[in-house]
Amino acid sequence: MRKITFISLFLILSNLCFSWEIKLIKKIPIEDRALFNSVGFVVLEDGDFLFADFKDKENQLKVFNEEGKLIKAWGKMGPGPDEFGGLGFLDYQSPYLAVADAGRHRICVFEKAKNHEFKRISDILAWEQEGTIKIYQKNVVMHGYIVSPEGEKYKLFMRDFSGRKTKYILPIEHDYGAKSMSEYKKIRKELDIFFSITFMDIYEDTLFYVNDVRLKVDKIDLKSKKIEIIGKESRNFRTLSIDKRTKNMLMDPGYPGDLFQDILTRHSFVSGIFADKDFVAVVYVNREKKIGDTLYWVPYVQIYDHAGKVLHEQFLAPFFSEDRVIPLYYQKDKRHLYLCSIMSGEASYQYEIYRYSVER
Repeated sequence: MRKITFISLFLILSNLCFSWEIKLIKKIPIEDRALFNSVGFVVLEDGDFLFADFKDKENQLKVFNEEGKLIKAWGKMGPGPDEFGGLGFLDYQSPYLAVADAGRHRICVFEKAKNHEFKRISDILAWEQEGTIKIYQKNVVMHGYIVSPEGEKYKLFMRDFSGRKTKYILPIEHDYGAKSMSEYKKIRKELDIFFSITFMDIYEDTLFYVNDVRLKVDKIDLKSKKIEIIGKESRNFRTLSIDKRTKNMLMDPGYPGDLFQDILTRHSFVSGIFADKDFVAVVYVNREKKIGDTLYWVPYVQIYDHAGKVLHEQFLAPFFSEDRVIPLYYQKDKRHLYLCSIMSGEASYQYEIYRYSVER
């Protein structure tokens, strides 16, 4: 009897010792009217935030301090060598900053010098880039659509900082976490009128990639190119699938415009992914917080080990946002997770950053 009691107590204590928790540390409102519209941000070593503001008339990169106050802005809209044609996604892996210039179909690479000074060191031609980007060593991994010289189609590819060498990473049949071309085509048929968004993160030589409409993660070894599929839909993840009748209604210009919003409300969407040495975590959102007559998106997180075993699931209260795509950044050295809430304001969007600590 004592042996059973001891074993039970040991198992309980072990579970407590290795339990996970994501704790809210601080909420940081971004200075009002200082940021107009951005698809993402990064966190610098000193805790300051860098946003790419594509709705600013000058198309500027903007640095905010830990209290959300604007302390520096640079960049200009135009055709010159130090100007931009339309800022997009960005990534920062010290000391390098990569920013997509969607207007010119290029990736601009900067090297951080001191304080908030960045020296432009490269422009990478990226006609095929359509979505998120990630720095890996002295390369930029891009999401888009590209065909190799052998005629094979890919959704992820990588170019070095010189822009001269291209490596092909994720074959198109593994998009959405599909395991075959037939499975990929089935998913595409269900979603062919829906524009999807993708997210990725890298830990050492392993890239984790996920599509917003499927909670399946492509785990890719960037050295061997081995691909595994991990991920498990939680009980409150409502997978999107659009039938033929609904497609026809969406394409009918005479049908009420709130049908699309209703579809969004009834389904879940992945909104980000982040990885560390002992886990990979997926953030997904449901539109379920109601204030007055308005519904807002709230995030949940699933944490897996690198083999795909679910370690933890959690609701990330009190965060909520008007946008289902939640800008996210994870500081691996500090295990700090940053989520950015976006709300409509009178003259511009209002941004508020929530900083969490990932603990176990």
